[in-house]
Parts: sequence; structure tokens; C-alpha cells
Amino acid sequence: MNDWYRADVSAEYAVGLLQWLEQRRIPIEDVLVDTGIGPAQLEGNLRLTTQQDAALLANAISLAGDPGMGFELGLRATLTWHGLLGLGLMSCATLGQALELWAEYLDLRTAGFCLSVQKRDGRVELHIQDLSPGAPMRRSALERLATMTACLGGQLTQQPLPELEMWFTDDQPAYFARYRHRLAQTRYGTGMCMVRMPDRYLDLPIPTANALVLRQVKAQCESERLKHGQNDCLIARIKNLLPLENGTYPGMEDVAQALCMSSRTLKRKLRQLGLNFRQLIDDARKNEVLRDVLNTAMTIDEIAERRGYSDAANLTRAFRRWTGESPSQYRAKLPFRLERAEMAA
Repeated sequence: MNDWYRADVSAEYAVGLLQWLEQRRIPIEDVLVDTGIGPAQLEGNLRLTTQQDAALLANAISLAGDPGMGFELGLRATLTWHGLLGLGLMSCATLGQALELWAEYLDLRTAGFCLSVQKRDGRVELHIQDLSPGAPMRRSALERLATMTACLGGQLTQQPLPELEMWFTDDQPAYFARYRHRLAQTRYGTGMCMVRMPDRYLDLPIPTANALVLRQVKAQCESERLKHGQNDCLIARIKNLLPLENGTYPGMEDVAQALCMSSRTLKRKLRQLGLNFRQLIDDARKNEVLRDVLNTAMTIDEIAERRGYSDAANLTRAFRRWTGESPSQYRAKLPFRLERAEMAA
């Protein structure tokens, strides 16, 4: 069976979408046409397949005339949309603890994506990995998840977080213009997809913290994970081990040992996901190089040496393969479009 037909997306997000469209006088029956979504899925708090979620998004975009529907849904999502996990987020002591919980149990809300949390240079980065990149409507689904994630900080801490950013791999779509005033600072054409913020935000307290409720929620999340046959995202766990502090990358044996499994088991699990260990290393190195190139204080020669390339020419060849342009051409696009900052100016 195609992976797009697995029960991967919480129906609570569909219910939120349908309620909003109903307020706009768009009949629910029209939105559900050809989606295969039945009342039992919606009323029973069950899960949608990736295909059903995509069909619902496509119908909503067509009926509402808004190709930026992913942004709209992300902005409208409340903590209650996240169900049991939302209760857990509200019960965390700090924003940092909440973001770790969000990344750890995201598979219970949408198994088609996973998050890895990384800290570097005074920033925390929540990298979004698309595990079903060939499925339809992925851009909308990605914009929905990124916006939801970006909104969590303000919702949980009950204060504005002006230095929060969203980064997207592709170029800016035309429909972004109508949303830029409502979104966090947004960068396009970065080659990476993530939500990024100063690491000092991680210590911000959450007024609704409750340690007892948090323990109960975690126990229920584990039970739900077993019920749905979900596993915590292997890709995120591996990425959290890359790279090492000295800039090198561990081998498969080292990573497998850190994950308490044999290298053979790790290889098999990656193969089931259509990936291999070398791809993950290359992807991690690519992200590190892209970040370094954004730092105009570093020369290309310095970046090549730092990231293990024999010379700048080898790095440039790899960079062209990733982005279609040289590091200098990529750097020349700086500053990236920070839409809200531009408008304020």
C-alpha cells in the first residue's frame, strides 16, 4: 500500500478547518467531496490518511479561493487543536521543554513530518523533515506545520516573540504577500525548512505549567503511540546526533550504538523509509554549509576547511549540486527577504 494511505494526520486539524470554513458559509459537504472522509473519522477523533488530508486541503483552497490556506490554518490553530499533546505543551515549565515535547510526539499529530531540535550560535532551530515528499499538497501541509510551530511560542508564553523566524527551502510564492503581516519573519530560498529563534526564548516560563499533568500526558502519549503503531521519529533522533562538536560526523556504528540498536537494524529501518545513512550525513553537511555561507564573516576557503572539503572548488561543486548556484551567488542574495522588517522600514 502507498504510504500516503496510512492513517497519519489527526482528524482534529480537519475539524478545525471545517469549522472555520463553515463560518465562511462554505458547506461542509462540499469540502468533503471526493476526500473519502466519513463522519466516524471526524466525530471519533480518529486519523486521516495523508491522501485524505491532501484532498481536504485541495478542496478548501479551491472553495475558499486561497492558495495560502496552510498559513491560515497554522495561524488559526489553537492549543486545543493539538489534543492531548496540546495539554502537555501547556503543562510544560518552559518554552524549551514544550518545544522538545512537540518534536518528540509530533508523530501522534502528523506522521508525515518530523522535527529535530538543534542549538547553534545562540539560536535554536526546529528543522522540519518531510517524510512523504512526493505526496500531493505538501507545500500547504508544510506551511501549516511550520506556522503552527512558530505560533506555539507566543501561545504558550502569552507574550510576543519578535525575533522568531520561519525559513523555507523554495522561493516566495505570490500568495505570501497577503499573509506577511500576520506571520513571523519569513525567509525564502534558504535551502532549509525550519523555525528559528534566539535560544534565550527557551527559558521563558509557561504560566499554565503543571508537572503532574505533564507526566500523565507523556504516559498517555506513549500509550497512544503503541496503539497507532507509531515510533518516535528515527530521522529526528539521528539528526540530533549530527554533527559532532569538532565538526566531524559519526559513522553508522557510532550512531547505531547511541540509538541502542545494531548497525544492521539501523540500516534496515532506514531502508524501510527509503533512505540510507550516507544521505542523512550529506543532508546534515549541506545544512551546516548553507548556514556557514550565510555568515559573511567566513570566507569560502574557511568554510571548506571547517566542513571537511579538500578545497573551495570541491565545496563549490557540492554547493552547485544542492542549490544550482555557487556559494558566492547564493550569498549575493543576502539579505534574505525578512518581510515584516522590510514593511516596518
